[in-house]
Amino acid sequence: MVFFYKSKICLGFVGVYFVNSYFRFMRSVLITVSILLACSLNAQRSDSLRLRKGLTHAVLSSSAVGSLVALNQVWYAPYATETFHFFNDAEQWMQMDKFGHAFTGYLITNELNRVHYWAAGKRQPWLGAVYAMSYLSALEIMDGFSSGWGFSGCDMLANGVGVGLAFSQDYLFNRQVIIPKFSFSRSSYAMVRPEILGSTYAEQLLKDYNGQTYWVSLPLETFLNLPKRFKWICISLGYGCDAKLVGSQDSWNGFNARRQVYLSLDIDCSSLAPRHPKLNKVLTHLNWIKVPFPTLEFSSDKTRFHWISF
Repeated sequence: MVFFYKSKICLGFVGVYFVNSYFRFMRSVLITVSILLACSLNAQRSDSLRLRKGLTHAVLSSSAVGSLVALNQVWYAPYATETFHFFNDAEQWMQMDKFGHAFTGYLITNELNRVHYWAAGKRQPWLGAVYAMSYLSALEIMDGFSSGWGFSGCDMLANGVGVGLAFSQDYLFNRQVIIPKFSFSRSSYAMVRPEILGSTYAEQLLKDYNGQTYWVSLPLETFLNLPKRFKWICISLGYGCDAKLVGSQDSWNGFNARRQVYLSLDIDCSSLAPRHPKLNKVLTHLNWIKVPFPTLEFSSDKTRFHWISF
């Protein structure tokens, strides 16, 4: 009876040991399989990111080259090619074109950094800056060989300011705190000089500085302790000109040009839908457009208030 009892105890210990060993073995198997699956998924993700990154660079490079070739045929073809020369346009158009260069540099850099983050899964702010400066420098060099224009050091400086603003904020803050924006409304001056200021809406959008306004928006939550639901509210400072019909002259045929400085509110589209990441990504790409708001205008002749300014 004692032997039988001891045998049961031994068998019980053997059973417990077996069950314990089995579960340990299965746990080891599960851990090993989990590690292998994780490595496999990481490898697949790495391969997918590598492919996506390669395709993105290929598309960006070919698009840049293709657009430069197209510009050479459409924009520069009507003008004779000369030896490389410079052109000082610092005093032209009340510097509105320089604001345009800076805004373009900022926009290209910022959008390319977003595309690269999607493609590579990591932030590399310098990449968008290199692409943007290379592309804009190529345009300036093409200007330098055209009889209709010339290489402008001021344009290059403005390009660098825009690129540097996007790069520095991405590098230092991982986000854009100061947000350059653009707005346009058709002016009556294009009808006076359509050959210079444009005859169609698309031409006027690019050429008529009287209808353009360049803005810098700053979210109020940057310096005020606001509730999260108000993070989208911005204060915005704008710059424009009026009655500017000739680049180098402020007075022409009875038109007297004046500078305009604006103070307004704005919306940070990247903060509108924080609970909906996909919608937020879409809205972020619209963040370069100034939203119409009541505005104060300060100009050389008087101060004006606009109920809605765009």
